[in-house]
Amino acid sequence: LARGASVDLVLVGDSLGNCRLGLPDTVGVTMDDMLRALHAVRRGVDALAPAAYNGGGGDGGGLGPKPAVVGDMPFGSYLVEADALKNAAAFRMAGAELVKLEGGRGVAPLVRALTNAGIPVMGHIGLLPQSAELQGGLRMQGTTARSAMELITDAKALADAGAVLLVVECVPSEVGAAVQAAVPDVPVIGIGAGGDVAGQVLVCDDFLGLHGKPPSFVKMYANLAKTSANAYEAYVEDVRSGAFPGDTHMRRMKAAELDLFREMLPPNVAQTLPSPVLPVPTTPASPTAPKMAAPSTAPTGGCRNGLPNAKVPFIEFVAGRFMPLPKSSVTQARAISRLSSGGRVEKGSSRGVSTEASEVLVLRSRSDVLAWRRSLAKSVALVPTMGNLHEGHLELVDEAKRHAEEVIVSIFVNPAQFAAHEDLDVYPRTLERDLQLLQGRGVRAVFAPGPDEMYPTGSPGGTVVVPTFVRGKSEDACRPHFFTGVATVCLKLFNLCQPDVVIFGQKDAMQCAVIARMLQDLLLDSRISMVIAPTSRESDGLARSSRNSYLTPAMRRRAPAIYKALSTATADASTGTAGCVRKEVTAKLEAEGMEVSYVSVADPCEMEEKEDDAAIANSVVSIACLLSEGDQQCRLIDNVVVPAV
Repeated sequence: LARGASVDLVLVGDSLGNCRLGLPDTVGVTMDDMLRALHAVRRGVDALAPAAYNGGGGDGGGLGPKPAVVGDMPFGSYLVEADALKNAAAFRMAGAELVKLEGGRGVAPLVRALTNAGIPVMGHIGLLPQSAELQGGLRMQGTTARSAMELITDAKALADAGAVLLVVECVPSEVGAAVQAAVPDVPVIGIGAGGDVAGQVLVCDDFLGLHGKPPSFVKMYANLAKTSANAYEAYVEDVRSGAFPGDTHMRRMKAAELDLFREMLPPNVAQTLPSPVLPVPTTPASPTAPKMAAPSTAPTGGCRNGLPNAKVPFIEFVAGRFMPLPKSSVTQARAISRLSSGGRVEKGSSRGVSTEASEVLVLRSRSDVLAWRRSLAKSVALVPTMGNLHEGHLELVDEAKRHAEEVIVSIFVNPAQFAAHEDLDVYPRTLERDLQLLQGRGVRAVFAPGPDEMYPTGSPGGTVVVPTFVRGKSEDACRPHFFTGVATVCLKLFNLCQPDVVIFGQKDAMQCAVIARMLQDLLLDSRISMVIAPTSRESDGLARSSRNSYLTPAMRRRAPAIYKALSTATADASTGTAGCVRKEVTAKLEAEGMEVSYVSVADPCEMEEKEDDAAIANSVVSIACLLSEGDQQCRLIDNVVVPAV
């Protein structure tokens, strides 16, 4: 992979100890460890890359020049000249073109001896991991004028001794530039040493995001830890649910051989074999079939973005950009007239419809809600909820009434969106109270099914909706099961309630993106509109949530800091950058004693994270954090929308 990317040098470092061997530092790495790694890297550099790892360009033969391989001499392998010569020669025979030694003037005689023996040497000054305890730990070096001059002296001594390359680690950028200027004929390779040097080196595990948060001088180009964790969890889930292996991952016997095999087996064993799978004939597509143009969509909605209680217009999402839109001109849902195909379902009828609250029709089964929908020749808005309603839900109901003639609210605690360790069993279920609140808002129909109605074969069922475009991103990385559960249950609700418009709240930003994308990808957007209503907030800015009931009084007093931090950090959309927002919000909330899971600054279409130096305009800035007091914990999410400028 490195060769395919035209990397110039590959350093087989003693960070092998931390990254691969599970050691606390590099001191425990042995010559045998390093030689085994060197042999493996040498074979990898020399091998032709598969097309998939070479930009898809054929057989991999078009790779650039091979990078030079550098072997890092481990601790204790060059304490005396004889050991240095013997071990460096072993590195060369294992495939290293150069060897690297840590140290300044003190190792210059060893550098000269190796050079005289025909072994090219890379020096290493600044932070020296093998002797970091003598330097006060893993900390920046050369921070004073005197210590910086010591590094200049070390660099010159190594260059004079014959070093052909020089690594400078963890020093101020000015010191890195000065070292390069002091030894102009020796390329200086920086690691946390600024940009005014000849080249850069990073531990690949750090920039690939394999081991949590890397040092501050590292830019992460991937987050393979989250990707890998998601893959493990998905694999375990598929195996335990029986989804893997599926037919595409199995090979079956030919029918004739299978019949013969059955005859040879004892009857009690033969009857356990699956029936043969017959091929399904396919009908070729008509060459004259017209191509359907993809419908354009512009889901509407918004989010309060500013100080608490500020009057903020809705935000319209058009062509991948958020634009302010006066609430009065929010696109109205399409009212689709439907002819009644059956009699009206009356309250208390034998169809199983009950009326726990007067004037509210409670539909318990799939047949109930389908019959109710067939009885209406009106436009319908659906507000999906899990119950335990609060004012935020009721504001969604108010919004729904502006977009359709009838409103139906679903109340269903969806087991498919809860992981095994989450709060499904204790999630508040307050149906009687919810019905009273909805009656007060003029709702006349509620769909409140049980799990068996929504998942007749058990949760999550054999067919699910997997929104792959958010996999591994922000909230999905924390709850990899969640959005599959949400998308699947929403599709079922849409199929049963047949709404003309669905109403969601902006507080669940990624959920809004998932549902909007599902409507588009499954070609439902031509008959179902989606409205995203602003996040409903308490007077102090806290986003309303059913889980706010988990907050202790002390946690409740701290919680408004979340929205305040988001609002302050995104106040200037014209000059703010994604990196600054992430750092500022994280620092403020950690100072409040909260555990921040993520601060995401993402584009509104794909929820793809923006680079640190990217502008925050036209972004969704979202957060998840954990508040704790004793044994009580509460995980809260929130976001603000930063419109396009």
